[in-house]
Amino acid sequence: MNDSITRAILFVRQGRYREAESHLRKAIQHDPDDPQGFFFLATCLMHDPNTRPEALSMIDQALRLRPTRAFYHAQRANILVLLSRTKEALLEVERARSLAPESPDSYVAESLVMLVLGKPQEAERAARQALALDSENEGAGDSLSDALRMQGKLEESAAQIRGLLARNPENPWTHSSAGMLALQRGEVRAAETHFLSALRIEPEHREAREGLLHAFRARSPLYRGYLKYSFMMEKLGRTGRVMLVIGLLILLQFANIAFVGRLAPLGMVIVAFYCLFVLWIWVAKGVGNLFLLFDRFARLALRVDEKREALVVGGGVLVGLASFGAGLLLKQISLVFVGLTFIAAAFPMSLFFTNRSRPGRIVFGSVGAFVYLGGLLSLLFLVQPIGSAGDFATTLFGWTMILALVTTWLGNIPALRR
Repeated sequence: MNDSITRAILFVRQGRYREAESHLRKAIQHDPDDPQGFFFLATCLMHDPNTRPEALSMIDQALRLRPTRAFYHAQRANILVLLSRTKEALLEVERARSLAPESPDSYVAESLVMLVLGKPQEAERAARQALALDSENEGAGDSLSDALRMQGKLEESAAQIRGLLARNPENPWTHSSAGMLALQRGEVRAAETHFLSALRIEPEHREAREGLLHAFRARSPLYRGYLKYSFMMEKLGRTGRVMLVIGLLILLQFANIAFVGRLAPLGMVIVAFYCLFVLWIWVAKGVGNLFLLFDRFARLALRVDEKREALVVGGGVLVGLASFGAGLLLKQISLVFVGLTFIAAAFPMSLFFTNRSRPGRIVFGSVGAFVYLGGLLSLLFLVQPIGSAGDFATTLFGWTMILALVTTWLGNIPALRR
């Protein structure tokens, strides 16, 4: 093992991936037939969303040199999970297991795939199989704690985390898991402490950074409500979430039919609650980030794209709600149009600034621009006393609102949202 590889491994263990990367590239230039250089470079690159495609290329190079090394296949599965290519990741898990049936690595990778797919029971099973093969495997332990938390088994998850931290208090992944558990319990300050500990140990730990932002946003009661909703939906699982949405749609149709005449206001309340339930999840992050901009410490954790999202999405929702409310009070339809335009545009724009999918940014950015334009044109036609301009304005505005709502369905397509 040459000196560059030795130094790089030291940096990798410290979570200093960018420093390790330069040494690994030198090692590869010095010895392009050593698979270790490619493997560790892939490990460094997989931590940055922008370099994950190159990470996949590097692990492929390592496998070209050592195609029968099961651990490399397991790591390739982990990279594919991060690239949202879960079907391919499961195939890689099978390859790793066929090469080394008694190794825990394939089970750890499988557990991660199941967590991403929203199948915590299967993630728990795979993690326990990994621990049966290696009782001190920290990756399996962290995965198990997350799987238990997602199922609402908070005490079991807490016990698992306590055991992991007792063995290794410097594991950033365990601190990150502890932070998420604290958030689910409503212990915001404890969550901040754990996420900060993870970032102290590994400054580039993306999950801890995202968790810390959740904790900062949770200082707002509104965002805490959103987090409770998110954890509830996570506990339901994918099938439960689908059944809940279908049930709400049936309730919505029933409200439209049953609540007429004097009961019409009750029907409108049900429709409003449905819209709030379905649509709030798309703009909650932007609104939460807007609150962080007023916290001189918390705003330092926001990236430039997140600050832009806060201003456009969070600001748009608040300005829109204010305009909408003022329009209803003053009986000014023009203010209602302005308010609804800002609120509607927030949905596609919430999928634009921090979206890592280039096609998605094009689609949602274009829709957002069209919503702003449609709202402006509708307003201009509304104030023009020419013929049927008012009817045309209403029709145009209606289609603009529908287009904005369609983006909440398009946002569930993995290729358009990463």
